Amino acid sequence: MDHLSLEKIINTYLETGRYQDVSCNGLQIEGRPEVNRIATAATASLEAIDAAVEAGADALIVHHGLFWKGASPRLVGVMHDRVATALAAGLNLYAYHLPLDAHAELGNNRLLMEMLGALEFDYAVPGEPTSVGMVGRLEEPLSVNEICGILCAQLDTRVQVIGNPPSDLLIEDVAVCSGAGSALLDDNPRPDFDALITGDVNEQTYHLAAETGTVVFAVGHHASEQDGVRCLGDYLAQKYGLEHIHLHFALEKSVPWYESDDSGSDE
Repeated sequence: MDHLSLEKIINTYLETGRYQDVSCNGLQIEGRPEVNRIATAATASLEAIDAAVEAGADALIVHHGLFWKGASPRLVGVMHDRVATALAAGLNLYAYHLPLDAHAELGNNRLLMEMLGALEFDYAVPGEPTSVGMVGRLEEPLSVNEICGILCAQLDTRVQVIGNPPSDLLIEDVAVCSGAGSALLDDNPRPDFDALITGDVNEQTYHLAAETGTVVFAVGHHASEQDGVRCLGDYLAQKYGLEHIHLHFALEKSVPWYESDDSGSDE
C-alpha cells in the first residue's frame, strides 16, 4: 500500500477532521513509499522507533507523536535522535491523538468501558465524539478491588485509587477518559458517576475525589492508551492485508492489587 493512501485511510476511519487537537495528526515523518508491515506503539519514543526498525516495519503508528502545535520545532537532543533514526531507516511515522481516544469502535475510552463490562455508555456530551470522554453503567456493579484487579491484569499496570474508598465499595456508574483525563471530575462539581477511570490526574483531583465521594482509578497515562493504537493496527492488517506488530512497553509497574492514597494503618 502507498504510504499516502494509508494516511488517507486512517484519517477517514478516525475522522481526524472533526477534532481540534494539539497533535499534528496524520503522517509526521515521510519514509519509503510502500507500506506492507506496520508497527504500533503508544508513543514515538526512540525505543519504539528502534524496535519498529528492527522488526522491519515500513511504518510506525502511534498515539503520541513527535510534533505538537505550539511546541518547539527544533530538532535537537532526543528529537534529533528520533527523527534521524526514522529518516535513516525510511520509516513512515503516523500519529493520532484525540481521534484515537474517542473513536466509537476502537478508541481508548470505548475499550476501557468494554474492559469493565459496561453495556450502556455514551460520550460525555451524548452523541458528540469530540467530547472524547465517556460515561456509562456497568452490566453488574463491581467492587473497588474487583475493578483494580481487572485494570491491573488487562493493562499490565499499577493502579492508584484516589478518594480513600473501602475496598468492597460497589461501583455502578462510571466515567472513563484515557491519558490526562481528570478534567471529567475537575470541571464537574456534582458528578453523576460513582467512579472515574483515567491515566493520570491533577493535584486538585485528590481533593475533589474525597469531597464529592467519587472514586478515581489512575492507571498510568501510557497504560491507558496502549490498546486503541493496537486495535487500529489489527483493523488495518485485517482489512488491507498488512502485517502488524504491536510494541508494548509496560512503563507503570504492574502489581497484583491496588495502591491506595491512604497511607494510614489500622495497626
